[in-house]
Amino acid sequence: MYAAIEAGGTKFRAATVSESLEIIEQVWVPTTTPDETLGACEAFFAEQGAVDALGIASFGPLVVDRSSNAYGDVAATPKPGWTGAPLLSQMQAALGVPADIQTDVEAAAVAEYKLGAGQGHSSVGYVTVGTGIGAALAVDGVPFRGRNHTELGHIPVKRVDGDTFPGRCPFHSDCLEGMACGPAIGERWEVDPATLDARDDVWDMEAAYLAQLVRVYTLGFAPDIVLFGGGVGTRPDMADRIANASVADLADYAVDGPPVIKTAGLGADAGLIGAALIAEGLLA
Repeated sequence: MYAAIEAGGTKFRAATVSESLEIIEQVWVPTTTPDETLGACEAFFAEQGAVDALGIASFGPLVVDRSSNAYGDVAATPKPGWTGAPLLSQMQAALGVPADIQTDVEAAAVAEYKLGAGQGHSSVGYVTVGTGIGAALAVDGVPFRGRNHTELGHIPVKRVDGDTFPGRCPFHSDCLEGMACGPAIGERWEVDPATLDARDDVWDMEAAYLAQLVRVYTLGFAPDIVLFGGGVGTRPDMADRIANASVADLADYAVDGPPVIKTAGLGADAGLIGAALIAEGLLA
């Protein structure tokens, strides 16, 4: 049995998962302070009996340099109180089993490659658009990394004509996340985004910003497919809007045009299943 944690900026989802990757028991824990949130996860697993390995798919940035004493800690993050939180080491010590960690979008990209809408493609981009924007790439089922994991949600973007919203990223103000995450939509239009379903101007602007990320994917990594998840990314018409905007944004420069753009296939379970796959890999 595997222990899996999807650590999000709003809530943590902790679960026990069977060898066949079926969710056995799970709990949702609000992301408050590290002590409270991790303590609640520890208490949940203490009630579940023995597990064989732990996988964590977490919001970032994360320290993923294995030579660092801080490996698996949260790095400088917009989430108050979480910079330096020893996410991996604390949970591994509590459960006493092999454990490892990836970013939530890395884990989701691998899960989509193996089990979701990325099946049949060798290079799979995954983007989550919700409270923040995260993006990753899995190549043959392995997250792409340089000396660290990618942070494509914070790329600079060109403003859409007429958009005067200042941006809400505490680090960069008007980066992609600052301009196009779910809370940015609500602040720009001064309403709950859930009330904006019929507003083409809202979602066309959102697609125009996300298309700039697709351009970075296309010209920087040339993936086969880019999948969009998260509350905003899985809107019924969002993938089509992004695909159309990406053709215009690339301006016929890319040899084969933009990659295939679709909605993620595993829905809200992509990150958690990705965490379970990390645990599975530790026992292979």
